[in-house]
Amino acid sequence: MSGDRTGLRFVTFLTDFGLAWGPVGTCHAVMAGVAPGIRIIDLSHGIPPFDKRAGAWVLASAVPYLPVAVHVAVVDPGVGTERLPLALRTARGDVLVGPDNGLLIPAAERLGGVVEVREITNLDLMRQPVSHTFHGRDLFAPVGAHIASGVSLAEVGPAVSIQHLSPPPWTRPNYAAHVVVGEVALLDNFGNVRTNIEERRWPIDPSRRVRLVTPSGPMELPTARTFGEMARGSLFVFDDSSGYICIARNQGSAGIALGVRSGDALSLERM
Repeated sequence: MSGDRTGLRFVTFLTDFGLAWGPVGTCHAVMAGVAPGIRIIDLSHGIPPFDKRAGAWVLASAVPYLPVAVHVAVVDPGVGTERLPLALRTARGDVLVGPDNGLLIPAAERLGGVVEVREITNLDLMRQPVSHTFHGRDLFAPVGAHIASGVSLAEVGPAVSIQHLSPPPWTRPNYAAHVVVGEVALLDNFGNVRTNIEERRWPIDPSRRVRLVTPSGPMELPTARTFGEMARGSLFVFDDSSGYICIARNQGSAGIALGVRSGDALSLERM
């Protein structure tokens, strides 16, 4: 219910801030000042700048393995504009805090879906004065900490219709029995091509090959369970352990080999 107090003692934190110049530590300090007893789990602060797609994928890939928590996520190229700051309650009981730019939606869907949305308007829960360009420090971090320490979503601000939420920062995959169309969500530091295609909805069969089509053209690839099953330098398709389908190259960069980048469309067809 909207009036329920949360008392979630974990806060997870994901941003595109990087670690070189202090904003992550500042946000930690703000959260600790609001709720000294909470535990803060840093998911990532290495999201490519402004890359909502990558941030959404990393957050969504992590949340099923995390405790029920407040998840603060800030990849916010629209900071200071009319985009809404939000707190979303999910069916599992988690609360996601961040901008209304689609960043939170894939994670919320993996936690059972959004059941309540609040616009963050309560000035008493924010650090004052609120900067026009650092809502992570002055708005999202303190509000997340307040929710983790027991503030109810009803105290955060007015309800917002779930139907008015911004969509995910990618085109939703189109699933069919023998073919699926999705997107490159990100290229990781190994060069693996992480897609937004959920393996549970299009299961990989390691005994069958697939036809991959990218902007560079089509190719036939094997599927496998793990890297060691493939010869060094071989391209293959597998379930990436976080529930998404991935294209990889054993001890090499699939992204370079395929010539793809974040946001590119791709399709997979069973052979």
